[in-house]
Amino acid sequence: MSVTSPSEADAAPSGPCAGTTSSEAAQPDPDTTSFQRLRNWFRLQWHFERHRRCPSAFFLQGHHHHNHVVALREPLASIVRVSPGRLGKFRTRRRTVPVLPRVWDEAAVLRAVRPHLPYVPHVLLTYGSRALHTYVEGVPLADALRGAPVEDETLRRIAALFGALGEIPASDLPELPQAWQTDGDSTRFLQNLATFAHNEVYVRNRPRFGSLFRRLGIPDDAVERFTREAKLLRPRPYSLLHCDIHRGNLLTCKNGDLALVDWELALFGDPLHDLATHVVRMEYSEEERRRLIQLWQQEMRVRGREDRLVGMDEDFRIYVDFEHAQSVFPDTIRAASELPVAATDKDFDVAAVSVHRALSRARKALKQDAGPDHSAVRQALRSWHREQQGLPGRLRAVRLVPRRR
Repeated sequence: MSVTSPSEADAAPSGPCAGTTSSEAAQPDPDTTSFQRLRNWFRLQWHFERHRRCPSAFFLQGHHHHNHVVALREPLASIVRVSPGRLGKFRTRRRTVPVLPRVWDEAAVLRAVRPHLPYVPHVLLTYGSRALHTYVEGVPLADALRGAPVEDETLRRIAALFGALGEIPASDLPELPQAWQTDGDSTRFLQNLATFAHNEVYVRNRPRFGSLFRRLGIPDDAVERFTREAKLLRPRPYSLLHCDIHRGNLLTCKNGDLALVDWELALFGDPLHDLATHVVRMEYSEEERRRLIQLWQQEMRVRGREDRLVGMDEDFRIYVDFEHAQSVFPDTIRAASELPVAATDKDFDVAAVSVHRALSRARKALKQDAGPDHSAVRQALRSWHREQQGLPGRLRAVRLVPRRR
């Protein structure tokens, strides 16, 4: 279990968004004895719990992490070399359904990205499945908009973020696994994603959720077939991808700038995949979607990256279909898993809304003329739930927490 800590002093934030410091984390001294490392780990664990349970802490729920934000106090502030009172975000990785292969550690990505983008959190500590970052202050776009249309200026800023991501040199990024392709082979990139989704999401969860998938009419090759569809893609230069740019991870700063947070899903691959996941998860209106894509194309041209526009119309559709198809599995698994043992009609209705929505959006991608309606989805969830109650250890009480990003 590793522990890292910063090597330089970190001043308190002064700009419109916090989290823009220049110091980096250093690896622990390799000469440190095992006993000292263990002692340090327990000290950090104690400080973590002490801050996490502070009455002034506030909780941010995400799909992949639990986040507690609190002002850092002594002696932890001195340990991580920040000014007392600085807001820190304690991140604890959740056991959740994987949606993408993990090729990098989030801390390594943040250290690589910070010199190139503003408002990127500073890694203060990492230990095991937990980490402490500086807190980037801003209002999530979801809260800032509150259902209102996305203004053109905001769309321009989002397109500019995509452009800036694509400009980060590959040589500045963390080292990739030996098997990960870096030569712009878009076909291999999508095949890797489709194979991962089939094996690690569908097949791995089939023993528990297979009967539910069948009742919902989800085909066995829902994502596997994209290993064949990928052969239609044109070669396209790879770039850094965030892979989770949505209204919860885009923060509006006081000066109107946008900050991008939560980098745990970052990849290196075809930039059309990043655009497709963004368009799907942002839930744009048709006009907003058309305008964002237009601005994205303009951004690529201004930056001299026309090579990323080759075959875009056809290839973008394939990536959008893949995002819709693969989302069906984690959305269904999450909704079903959150059903408490003594589920009520309301619990089943809430879960059915989420699953029906995912199925409806994926109907074209799954090549289905019509999928189950809300009532049929609710009944499928009820039947699956009854089955699980007869299997020891399969269901447990779940405390539902309102989700915030």
